[in-house]
Amino acid sequence: MQDQIQYASSGRESALATNKLLRNTYALLSMTLLFSALTASIAIFTNAGFINPIISLVVMLGTLFALHRAQNSVWSLPLVFFFTGFLGYSLGPIINLYLGMANGGQIVATALAFTGITFLGLSAYSI
Repeated sequence: MQDQIQYASSGRESALATNKLLRNTYALLSMTLLFSALTASIAIFTNAGFINPIISLVVMLGTLFALHRAQNSVWSLPLVFFFTGFLGYSLGPIINLYLGMANGGQIVATALAFTGITFLGLSAYSI
């Protein structure tokens, strides 16, 4: 009896699928990071006050549970953007505190630069 070996896919197709998945993942991550930065900027420019920590915690945890529940539906993407936007808006008053310091602009710029460098480095490593 002869054994027949069949391969489901080639290595090249698998690599292309992996690259497409990574490209889509990093595109979504970039969009959510930009949206979070936009909402943080809105909170900074409008001089928004701090959100009640209990309400903030309930909204964040509720959104995470809703995301888990809706992970395979059309609502998952809007929920991700709501979550990142809310986190960005919550960071606005904290960034305002640092900007009010004597060297606050330098602190915020350094944090932004290191975040960008880390993001680019991890992207280059994974791709």
